[in-house]
Amino acid sequence: MFDSQKSLGGAALWDDLQHLILDARAALAGLPKWEKPVHIFWLLGPFFLLIERSPADVWLSILALAFVLRSLFQRDGTWLSHGWVRAAFIFWIVCLLSASLSSTPNYSLGEAISWFRFPLFAMATAFWLGRDKRLLYAMLLSTGIGMMLMTGILMGEMLIEGQKHGRLTWPYGDLVPGNYLAKAGLPAFCVMVALAVGGKGKTAFTMGVLASLSLALSVLAGERVNLVIRICSGVMAFLSWRIKWQRLLTVVPIFFALIVPIFIFQGGIDSRFTLAFIHDLPTGASSDYYMKMGGGIVAFFDSPLLGIGTANYRDLCPDILAGNNAFRCDNHPHNFYIQFLAEIGILGFLAGLFMISAMVISLFRVRYANKQNVVAATAYIVPLGLFFPLQSTADFFGQWNNIFLWSAVALSMAAINLRAEEDSS
Repeated sequence: MFDSQKSLGGAALWDDLQHLILDARAALAGLPKWEKPVHIFWLLGPFFLLIERSPADVWLSILALAFVLRSLFQRDGTWLSHGWVRAAFIFWIVCLLSASLSSTPNYSLGEAISWFRFPLFAMATAFWLGRDKRLLYAMLLSTGIGMMLMTGILMGEMLIEGQKHGRLTWPYGDLVPGNYLAKAGLPAFCVMVALAVGGKGKTAFTMGVLASLSLALSVLAGERVNLVIRICSGVMAFLSWRIKWQRLLTVVPIFFALIVPIFIFQGGIDSRFTLAFIHDLPTGASSDYYMKMGGGIVAFFDSPLLGIGTANYRDLCPDILAGNNAFRCDNHPHNFYIQFLAEIGILGFLAGLFMISAMVISLFRVRYANKQNVVAATAYIVPLGLFFPLQSTADFFGQWNNIFLWSAVALSMAAINLRAEEDSS
């Protein structure tokens, strides 16, 4: 389905899915006895993310720790030679240094140390769990199923409860639905869009409908920035693999048929995504995000080299902004790069930029080495979209945001294992 021209053209979608499942079972059967349940546990991840943050965090943390133990027992450190891995370690070292020299080293060090479980999980996925492309494809399928379950949950909320304050949050009570679809589901969404445009027959039609349906639910969830991330990523996915401009005559009408009625019949949606959205852009002093991001800039100048300490912003901001009425404190500055400047200084900013750039460049190389594989062709979009600098964001060192974000980044980084010679397989 993902790298076979025959499957895209001649077989039914159900046959493609059966093929993926059979391949995954064969891959699991070939694993060492103790690794098989670990990989199954990994494949269940998208469903843990549907439950609550604690089970999801336990899932991710166990797999990150298992990877470290496996590497030690097998004396396998080859993965340490990869550029993006070294860049992640450099960034972490700067975080540790900033934390140790901060005014609250105990708390800040604890946050810095525990944060590294997220990039470790990405390394575990890229160099162990998703190394076999059959299991990588199975994880994409699992993520896609998770997305459809989330859309079903949101549709149920619409029918039972209706929107409240322009959002859909049931049964989570916070911003989980939008983050699940836009972040955790982003690798699968990009593949869906690419297959909708570049695929054939039932595969293309089904992927187009599913991608458009998930976008429609993103609108109803009221997640503006997350919706922008998904739309921009979808456009990039459309341009990244087997471009068929005539397919726009099919895909675009499906999209507008699902989206436009929402703005017509669902009160308040149009205002939230137009006037309110424009007002909240951090371009003027009246913007809420401008005031929150500005607080991060002030914190940066308070300690420009190494910042005020990893994850310290929420506690130290009131003192830093005391007497300054132009800006406002929040738990974080609502932008990753401003947060880098505030909490880990210019050194952390440069190290963070280096880490993210290294990941994107690695996936760009994979894309150009294996353009016929839809997963390889679209993987670079995930870190590029999620770490795009000109957007409001959640806490870079926070728990829930990182679970969603790094589960997606991890899946995309596993594309480095795909090679051009596999196109005919």
